[in-house]
Amino acid sequence: MEVARGLNNVAIHAHDMGAFIGYGDTGVWANNRERDAFLDWNAAHRCQPHDERWEYCKSEAQRWTGRCIQLDELIPRVELFEVSDTERAGAATEFWPHVAQLLGIISQITRGEWHHSVSSKEAVDWRDG
Repeated sequence: MEVARGLNNVAIHAHDMGAFIGYGDTGVWANNRERDAFLDWNAAHRCQPHDERWEYCKSEAQRWTGRCIQLDELIPRVELFEVSDTERAGAATEFWPHVAQLLGIISQITRGEWHHSVSSKEAVDWRDG
């Protein structure tokens, strides 16, 4: 009974958390809608239609419940993901404010300025408001 309860708690926690986005164990937890919005935004603003990265972002393989995104697969560590204030404002309007905030965090991750691990409070509790 204890094992079943423990597994149930893990399943509930994973559902609430959604998807980890990062390099290795450094990154941020997003819910599935936020992860999908990031993928859609990236496809529209950083990819050419039907190129390899666009296909990755649009693939249903990246969108199942709880699917984590290892940024190495999308943004190599030598590449920066810079998002301007205008782009973040546009993302807040196109999607919602937390997506704009998530884009800023992903930018920090690619610059090596976000040092929060998968198990940190900051990786989970990053949303303003």
